[in-house]
Amino acid sequence: MRQHRLSAAAWRLTRGLGIGVFLLGTLAASSGCQAFTALVLIFGAEPTKTIPAEYSHLTDQKVCIVVRADMETLFDYPQVQWELADHLRVALEANVRGIKVVEPRSVVDFQRRNAGWEKLDPAELGKRFSADRVLMLDVTQYSTREPETPHLYRGHITALVGVYNVAYPNSEPVYTKEVETVYPPASAGAWGTGDREIRRATMEAFAQDVTAKFYDRTVKVK
Repeated sequence: MRQHRLSAAAWRLTRGLGIGVFLLGTLAASSGCQAFTALVLIFGAEPTKTIPAEYSHLTDQKVCIVVRADMETLFDYPQVQWELADHLRVALEANVRGIKVVEPRSVVDFQRRNAGWEKLDPAELGKRFSADRVLMLDVTQYSTREPETPHLYRGHITALVGVYNVAYPNSEPVYTKEVETVYPPASAGAWGTGDREIRRATMEAFAQDVTAKFYDRTVKVK
């Protein structure tokens, strides 16, 4: 009886190996996403990797977001400073541990009341709001249309992102990075998509792209 049980176990093992070989053969005949999906089904959860923050020192800090845009952009989109800052506030507070963001409306109100605000040292500007860091966005592109085909809706936002340490006045930024976001990323917006919807989605995507620079994140391996 014992010999029979061992033979049955050996048979089950052989059968399992045979199925595995068959599946691996199927993978070899597959390509791209099909092969990846098959691997997930066989071996379990999708593989991931951790991308470290490019600048990790916004944790537990009070941050003042300041948006600078040219007059043409401000004329076409009068609320762009507040809208961009508020979308970024939401993304930062959702992902960066312990961060506290100065209310964007109060910053924009200050900018509108003080015509010479751009001449202020960023550290001095941050002190006015009792902030530890100033997150400056110099917007160089903001549109909801394709440059070469203006009848197509597609969001474009490009900005130079700079972080200033309020403790060190008249100093260079401690971190800089140009961030460019295009939405939708693959093609123009679907038929029937309007300006307001494209703007909102593009600002949300841009806020996520900026915030990703400031915290460790786990992403799926493609």
